[in-house]
Amino acid sequence: MHSLFMIKKQKVIWKIDTNQEQQLKRKWNKISLKRSEGFSITFQKDRELIDRIKRETLLHNKNNITRTAAYLAYYKSHPEVHWSFLAHMVSRNAGYFMTDLKGEFLPELIEPSVIQELYFTLEKGNSMIFHDAYPQLLLYEESKRRKCSLFHLCKFFNVSTFMEGVWEMFFDGDRTPLLPSAQIINEQNHIEKNLIRTEQFQKLQHQLSFKLQEWLHLSQILFPVLPINKSIGKTMQGFESAKKRIVLGQNLYVMLFQRNNFRPVYHFACNNRHTGSRSDYDSEVFGASKSQTCHSPKEKLSFFKTKKSQKLYSPNLEEVWDNTYHGPFHSSDWFSISKNIISQIRLVSKPSPQIRVAYWAGLHQIETVYLLKQYFRLIKKNRGL
Repeated sequence: MHSLFMIKKQKVIWKIDTNQEQQLKRKWNKISLKRSEGFSITFQKDRELIDRIKRETLLHNKNNITRTAAYLAYYKSHPEVHWSFLAHMVSRNAGYFMTDLKGEFLPELIEPSVIQELYFTLEKGNSMIFHDAYPQLLLYEESKRRKCSLFHLCKFFNVSTFMEGVWEMFFDGDRTPLLPSAQIINEQNHIEKNLIRTEQFQKLQHQLSFKLQEWLHLSQILFPVLPINKSIGKTMQGFESAKKRIVLGQNLYVMLFQRNNFRPVYHFACNNRHTGSRSDYDSEVFGASKSQTCHSPKEKLSFFKTKKSQKLYSPNLEEVWDNTYHGPFHSSDWFSISKNIISQIRLVSKPSPQIRVAYWAGLHQIETVYLLKQYFRLIKKNRGL
């Protein structure tokens, strides 16, 4: 498996083969027929399992911190389910984005109402994906324990026919990248209808502040490796496009599970509890406590460091945001057998600039805009405008 990832050039490094495609289509047809005919629970232990999974999902879907921890705990118990560790690392970044909105720079650059909307969007997407994915993970866990497939219960959690068929193949022994590739596709399609295509998100997308955030390259997905200058990641662009989000997810998966990358990132994840503060991975640059307010704007950043041991404010998530779980969510109903989805079941690897350079370029860029705005305010004040 790891040998698949030793590719330097941009290319498709794995895709579903003809045999897998035929198997999946047969399973999808069978599942669709069964669902159309109706299906009821006849065993008490299955009713109890459904109730337990719903309770556990709700318990861990409290906020970004609890979700992120749940993904990692699951991966430790079931390391064959690669997606759960990818989900943990991406969810960490969602937490960083949430706290950036209350951090050093953005509150001075983005209107408070838009900051609130951006947070709700990030939080809703994070919780929607967990609400859909975590029951799948728990069904697999219980299937392993009972030594029989329980994925026919997917419909009681509004899990797509698409994923039910893929999980059946995984449980039957398919250990190709079919499952993680399918999970990336499923979750991005899941949020497409109930988040990305909503009127609320479309309005947010056209806000000047949202464009500013994208222009400043504040959307790096960072996988910390200590020392921090060895970190890896990708820049996220075109969030409104499902295809671009899927390609990004495939790239991140390939990057994360490369032989040389996995161990140090996993070591970081296991040894650094996620708080949402960027000080989790870089305590020399970021601090979870606010420093004393300076009356005149001053540059804090230097080349890959801060000046005179100053720190950028990056708070703990639970200290600046209340729990605002949006669920339960409606089914996305995104999948149909006739939908041309097979071609997307693949893994791609694309070269990208070193994330450390892009990350620091983004920090410098946002500080420059922040300082310009502060200077402009001072000039207006001094001139009595």
